[in-house]
Amino acid sequence: PLRLRQMIENHQGALDRLRARLAEAPRTAAECFPALFKRPIGEPEYGLALVEAVAHLNHLLHRGEVTREIGEGGAWLWRLA
Repeated sequence: PLRLRQMIENHQGALDRLRARLAEAPRTAAECFPALFKRPIGEPEYGLALVEAVAHLNHLLHRGEVTREIGEGGAWLWRLA
């Protein structure tokens, strides 16, 4: 139970930081890394970090808290709804 509470709190904190980052400006998933991770993301872990960022963003999308649109470069731009 303790570890589950810690995981839930960490997830909620990450979502709060992500909402705050998206309140500043629309962002790509990779531009959301600073809100989700406490260290720089390098090439070896980039793919895993991107999947986790998109999972968090999709969670907020399904809750109706964010929207997305295709940006000029072809990447999704996420913004607070």
